[in-house]
Amino acid sequence: MDFKDLASRLGIDEDDFQELVELFVTTTLSDIEKIKKGVQEGNSQDAAAASHSIKGAAGNLGFDDIFTLAKDMEMQAKQGSMDNFEDYIRDLENGVSALNNI
Repeated sequence: MDFKDLASRLGIDEDDFQELVELFVTTTLSDIEKIKKGVQEGNSQDAAAASHSIKGAAGNLGFDDIFTLAKDMEMQAKQGSMDNFEDYIRDLENGVSALNNI
């Protein structure tokens, strides 16, 4: 992932973008915990809300893979289904981890 390019698309410098990425990672990890809790409690509305939050932030920063995954999760949870959410959560965690290693 080219942070320099993504930063330029937002009209900010790379250091400022890196700060946004760090904030995104922290917030997304918190939202993932909310999704896990929603799954545990069978609360698809909470899972949908946390997925929506991730989707918006990922979209704003240009993290297309995370955006698409969170969008799919949100739509599914809004329909009351959390099937395969363990896989989705794992994929989200891997995507966020990858951002930490860039």
